[in-house]
Amino acid sequence: MQKLLSGLLLWLATGAAVAATGLSPQAMRTLSTGNPNVLIAKVRAALDAGVYANDSSGEREALWWMGHAGISASDDAAVTEAMARLKSLGSVGHDSLAESYAGFLSADLRIAHGDGGGVADALQAAALQLDSPDPARRALAKFQLCDAYNMTSQFRRSQRLCRGAGQAFAELHDEWNQAQALNDEGNNALGLGDYAAAGQFYEQARALYRKVGDHSQAVMVGDNLAQVYLKQGKPRQALALSRASLTDERAAGREADALVSQYDIARALQALGKHEDATELIASTVDEARESRLDGQLPDLLREQSRLAERNGDLKLALSAQREAFRIARRYWSSSLHSQQAELAARYAAREKEIRIEELERNDQVSALKLQTAEAEAARNAMQVRRQRTTLGATVVAAFGLLIGLVSLLLLLRSQRRHGRELRRQALEDPLTGVDNRRGFFRRARVLLAGGDPDKPPLHALLLFDFDHFKRINDRCGHPFGDLVLNVSLQRLREVVGKRGHLARLGGEEFIVLCPRIGGTLASQLAEELRDAIIATEFPDAPADLAVTISIGVALFDGNRCHDVGSWLRTADGAMYAAKTRGRDQIVVAQAVNELLAQADPGPQPTH
Repeated sequence: MQKLLSGLLLWLATGAAVAATGLSPQAMRTLSTGNPNVLIAKVRAALDAGVYANDSSGEREALWWMGHAGISASDDAAVTEAMARLKSLGSVGHDSLAESYAGFLSADLRIAHGDGGGVADALQAAALQLDSPDPARRALAKFQLCDAYNMTSQFRRSQRLCRGAGQAFAELHDEWNQAQALNDEGNNALGLGDYAAAGQFYEQARALYRKVGDHSQAVMVGDNLAQVYLKQGKPRQALALSRASLTDERAAGREADALVSQYDIARALQALGKHEDATELIASTVDEARESRLDGQLPDLLREQSRLAERNGDLKLALSAQREAFRIARRYWSSSLHSQQAELAARYAAREKEIRIEELERNDQVSALKLQTAEAEAARNAMQVRRQRTTLGATVVAAFGLLIGLVSLLLLLRSQRRHGRELRRQALEDPLTGVDNRRGFFRRARVLLAGGDPDKPPLHALLLFDFDHFKRINDRCGHPFGDLVLNVSLQRLREVVGKRGHLARLGGEEFIVLCPRIGGTLASQLAEELRDAIIATEFPDAPADLAVTISIGVALFDGNRCHDVGSWLRTADGAMYAAKTRGRDQIVVAQAVNELLAQADPGPQPTH
């Protein structure tokens, strides 16, 4: 029996070690579509086992493919976890590629849930790589923008980017990514009605996927080719391709792709005259899309259901499906994640203090209930004393005892409330610099925007700034000196800001100034004052050649591009990163970001 148990334990330990082994990028890439749930489990096991403890680039790639697998399997939790970890890598290690990966995953997730604003996330993420000296990073940025425009049906915008990305991948001999770009070129041609070109692109993509051994992607492109066959009047060939794709997608757990295949199968059945089978299949597909909250696919599915219902004479269902499709499409571009990813790290960091605050609040409630009970008991005792007409001495003793109890409870309640206020202050204040922390900034910003008409002039402004090359200061002079630089700088900046705004620390060496009703001109002037103040600040025991500078991004709350705290902060963040890419020690207003992107990737834009 002991030998059996020892063997079982050894088998379990060996299995855990294998599960926690890091995978090659090619293996992760294949699993992300072929078996996404297995990849998510393997990456999580490797992270928990510390496989990437000293390999930040390996961790970055593992999180990237874990996020892709989460998109394929409609696992929002896995995507959100990958984004949070990538943002942490980018912030701690100043890893711009990790920051871009997080932005691209955010774009894919938002678009999958019907939020067309995900294109903005893709633009900001791509801006970090378009000026990179690494051609692979530039090619990735172009492809992700091409893919975002393609998924939001902006086919003409997508065309030029896909073509450029495909050429770049071909020069890099990256055949898998070249196939990705060719597949998106096929989608663009199909969306623009050029079915012959679409078929050629899909065939080329399938050939490359087969060459690199990615069976799942080859089958998936086969379903795209099925749509071309339908347009060309070949429903039997289309039906065979879509069914093969559906079988592979169901086996891999790729629910979103499976719904697209079912949609194509229903259309093929309709073309073959099997109207009842097509109607039942499209109805079940609509139900699955609703349950999975895939709002990006629902409008097309509902419109197809409406068309089939109208053809079958069910006008009530046709009208209902068409109305629902219109409602979802109308809010397609207005929905938002309300900065959930941006606030994830802050919620985790403040969680312990929040728990303690909640515990103190519960204790306050218990103390208040005890006080109410004591008061009620005192009233009953007084009534009983009056009724029984006991002696005066007994009454005095009872009253004195009750008074001591009430005073004790009041003192305890007062102490608990004072302690609770102190903890709340700590939860909203940065301990190093004494300014608001991230949580304090978000609370103050929401209160400001809730004050009514925030988009009336003069507008509110955000000044987001970051200390340039701060890691070099820490590496050269040590972290204690780095903390001194932050502390001295923030004391000086508080004097400069004065009553014009509120300083807050978002994390690391990243800070923000919230300026109510300051307007664009005064906001730019204040940004210049902040930049000049840092340059002029002297630090005790600093090296003679030490130069401390900051890069500042300015964004005004206009109620349109910046319509809530999350979009406002993202706009300021994009402007700040534009200042970084232009050489640092600069100020960039948010309106300049699109111009910088145009400079990075010139070319004619489509007219509307």
